[in-house]
Amino acid sequence: QIGFSFLGSDRCSLYFDKIIDTQKPVISNLKINGKTITATLTDNQSLLAYGFSTSNTLEPTSWTSISGTSYNLSTSITTEGTYYLWVKDSAGNKAVSNVIDLEKKGWQTILAYNTVNETIPDFASTAATNEGLYKAQDDLGTSYYFRGAVDNNWVKFGKEGTKDIYWRIIRINGDGSIRMIYTGTTDPKTDSSVTGSNGVYMTGTGTQIGSSPFNSSYNKAEYVGYMFTASQQHGTSTSSTIKTAIDNWYKTTTLETDAATKALVSQDQIFCNDRSASTTQTAAWATGATYYYGAYGRLSQTTKSPQLICPEESDKFTSKESSIGNSALTYPVGLITADEVAMAGGVYGSSNENSSYYLYTSQSYWSGSPFIFFSSPAYAREFSVNSSGSLSYNAVDYTAVGARPVVSLSSKAKLLGSGTYSNPYTVS
Repeated sequence: QIGFSFLGSDRCSLYFDKIIDTQKPVISNLKINGKTITATLTDNQSLLAYGFSTSNTLEPTSWTSISGTSYNLSTSITTEGTYYLWVKDSAGNKAVSNVIDLEKKGWQTILAYNTVNETIPDFASTAATNEGLYKAQDDLGTSYYFRGAVDNNWVKFGKEGTKDIYWRIIRINGDGSIRMIYTGTTDPKTDSSVTGSNGVYMTGTGTQIGSSPFNSSYNKAEYVGYMFTASQQHGTSTSSTIKTAIDNWYKTTTLETDAATKALVSQDQIFCNDRSASTTQTAAWATGATYYYGAYGRLSQTTKSPQLICPEESDKFTSKESSIGNSALTYPVGLITADEVAMAGGVYGSSNENSSYYLYTSQSYWSGSPFIFFSSPAYAREFSVNSSGSLSYNAVDYTAVGARPVVSLSSKAKLLGSGTYSNPYTVS
């Protein structure tokens, strides 16, 4: 209350300054735990309300009133989708959060259906029962791999001509993408070769795209390479025979020809062709000298120690569109590694048959891991899975070995279904 008294003709002027608040509220400590969103909301004057919208340009249709200069938000959204948190203050200033992604990704679906074993399995013993998921580090983070007679890692994805393609999940990669191995174009529900009450494995030549030598040349050490260069240990200038066969198959499928399907295939995937030295190797690499490769040392000794980390950067085969690895591949497709077979339950040696785990097909097929180069007689050899399910090896020019392509689903891909042979995951 202001009062004035005037004498005679005295006069004065009274001015008022209106302070206009233009400072937006602040959203900090935004966290997502399942479907629960928490955040700290603050304002220099007074908060008024918050709300959620599926757009960062269109305001929420409803607001929740709040007050004060600080508010600890904790709320849940039950419907999957992408959202933005909006906050406004009493002056009408508004702030919008970064995107809140509540869509369940494929890797999250897999983890929800499985319990992760925290121990390290005995890799010297075959895995003939359903051992579920284990975890290990790969080049991209923490990977989760299936082991044994698992029955819930079936996927239907892509088409070969007019036929659906079926896959088995090998593992969740460290970046959340999902690595899968080709299992054919026959619906497992209708295939009499599917064994086990829930469909543990599928057998026969239909589980591969055909047979192929790994390389038509065999008498030099460089021919263990998925791609190779004459007289170089880690060269990538020439495609192997198996790579050419896989590429020719891949480019005719919808994984390459259909834009929507192609978008669901991860480009940033490493297919390891480990040409590093085994721990048993003492001499330097030479194109005509006997040489033992990395996987040989890890998997052929009494103590088995498979790994998912690729030792050499130049042996990390990735597609030309990838930002990691050697970017030497035309397409994002490759082969399973011997280490992945070992983690799945296969063991090196003829006495280690395993006709129970999910990688058993009753056929021999290539891995992408070099085994050894013998100088006399001169022969390059590559790890393979033999028809009894054990880890073995073949001379790279041997023609009666199958090709089973491996691809990875994008980390953003969603999976529907339960992953069993009667209800395979489908991808969206």
